[in-house]
Amino acid sequence: TCYSDGNLLALLSVDPANKHDVSVVREKFWVIVEEFSGCFLFLDKGYVSRGLEEEFLRFGVVYTPVKRGNQISNLEEKKFYKYLSDFRRRIETLFSKFSEFLLRPSRSVSLRGLAVRILGAILAVNLDRLYNFTDGGN
Repeated sequence: TCYSDGNLLALLSVDPANKHDVSVVREKFWVIVEEFSGCFLFLDKGYVSRGLEEEFLRFGVVYTPVKRGNQISNLEEKKFYKYLSDFRRRIETLFSKFSEFLLRPSRSVSLRGLAVRILGAILAVNLDRLYNFTDGGN
């Protein structure tokens, strides 16, 4: 699980591959509430049950399911989802940059080794983005 503001990678959580995303959202509830209080949280509708959605609302996190193209009704929603699509593209570009720094498959012996490798790649991506933002990359 990873969070980005569209420019820099900010929050990372490594979860086992045998865990379903819904159970990860439930387990990380308090982390999500602390990090995203007062924010909109965009997830697929299947990730959050009605009860969990109400819990998020109680703590100031607004869960918004992403709509399909045929569900968007008015021009205001269309503009919003265009903005969301552009933002998502920026994040996906950031993740592709991230994967460039992890060119070789990671054959870490320990979880700590894997974490160090991932954090090093995140640092490299963030430094690259920062360099380009400060007009060093022209």
